[in-house]
Amino acid sequence: MIHQIVYKEVLENVLSLRFCLFLLLAILLFAASGFVFLGRYRTQSQNYWKKTNENLLALQKESDQLYKLAFYQQKILRKPKPLTLCAEGFEKSLPNNFKFNIFSIHLPEIEGRSNFMLPHFSDIDWVFIVSLILSFVALVFTYDSICGERERGTLRLMLSNAIPRYTVLLGKYLAAMLTLVIPLLIGLIVSLIIVVSSKDVAIDGAAWLKILTIILLSLLYLSVFVLLGVFFSSRLAHSANCMVILLLMWVGLVILVPSLGRIISDMSSQSPTQIELQRKLAEVAAQIWDNADKFGKNASNMGTKPNSPGNNPPARARLKTALTNARNQVIEDHHGKMLAQVFTGRNFTCLSPVVIYQRASEAMAGTGINRCVNLYQQIQQHQADLKQYIRGEDAEDPDSLHLIFDEEQCAYWWKAISHKSVDFDTVPKFQERDRALGQSLKLAIWDIGLLALLNLGLFAASFLSFLRYDVR
Repeated sequence: MIHQIVYKEVLENVLSLRFCLFLLLAILLFAASGFVFLGRYRTQSQNYWKKTNENLLALQKESDQLYKLAFYQQKILRKPKPLTLCAEGFEKSLPNNFKFNIFSIHLPEIEGRSNFMLPHFSDIDWVFIVSLILSFVALVFTYDSICGERERGTLRLMLSNAIPRYTVLLGKYLAAMLTLVIPLLIGLIVSLIIVVSSKDVAIDGAAWLKILTIILLSLLYLSVFVLLGVFFSSRLAHSANCMVILLLMWVGLVILVPSLGRIISDMSSQSPTQIELQRKLAEVAAQIWDNADKFGKNASNMGTKPNSPGNNPPARARLKTALTNARNQVIEDHHGKMLAQVFTGRNFTCLSPVVIYQRASEAMAGTGINRCVNLYQQIQQHQADLKQYIRGEDAEDPDSLHLIFDEEQCAYWWKAISHKSVDFDTVPKFQERDRALGQSLKLAIWDIGLLALLNLGLFAASFLSFLRYDVR
């Protein structure tokens, strides 16, 4: 009996004008998504490889003397990812430029990629289309699923045949989901054909598995709105009233709650400004310089000759190392406060299934704020590896003082760090590593669980409501 209900509902939906319009809209939006992604990806890839090659050439040049390699400030640009097609994750608003040497990492920066005079439009990625457009379509196809049948008198006729109510409810749910799957899959196929046919984008096996996972997440997300429509349809007697309430719910969940994240994060905590950061850096530096003698006699002196009586290279190294560590700690605290502010807003907005779906999709695609955090951690690890490499090379030079601290003049005058050349092929080079599928799933598991719980809760509520629904 379920298959008959599903067949009837799907046939009615597919032959309706609203389905044809939504199908056309989905194809156009997903096609536009593919073309917009390709244009953006080409530009970002060209810029990325240009900057990366420039950095490697400069790194190779500096490897002619080890101390130059230690002080060279590398510039790492965030690599464009093919899966931004699925979930862009507001990456154009997130830092994409990282500068560091073996002593310090600067705060991440945003490097301009386009004409700043042009207005910024929301990126048309898959998550945007599914979360905004198809969620509304789900409500359009379910707002009259129960109360509309009651108004037409067909619901009473159907239940007079001793059909269990759970069969009717399950049949309508499955029919609505199948109706949504058609435009979703057709749109996704169109978008993928546009992207895959281009030679600029390479999608490997792991990426295809992540794409499949994002598609399943999309279905899980749309199921929430299908069940929401069925629930309210089984609570109200008139379909017009149901549509109004569902429209208000959609505006609140899809638009209002996600927009409150920035407001909530600003109200709950404020990250220090650049002026406050510079003041804090000046304060800790002044405090260390005022107590320079505790690092050793003549620690504050810096003459051109290491053997001069007025110089004390080990004490100077301890002083400058303390300054570097203090500066790094202030910057790290500032960076941590900025991240805490961002996650506060995101944790509040997880009241909306849209944000839950976006977070899970970003985790699978490897985009968004979590990617920035992961990239920053990878750079920190690379910095430690590069510093260890320089220590190892420096230890083999008998002419070096073996004092690796952040003061290039002393490294040059005193040979505090070796001046010998190194084999560029042995120098560690940074390369961003993508999370494996298992790691991405682990990051997204809580959000996937929340979507599953929402589905279970709404299905139970719809079932209990329909059991008590008056069909007369």
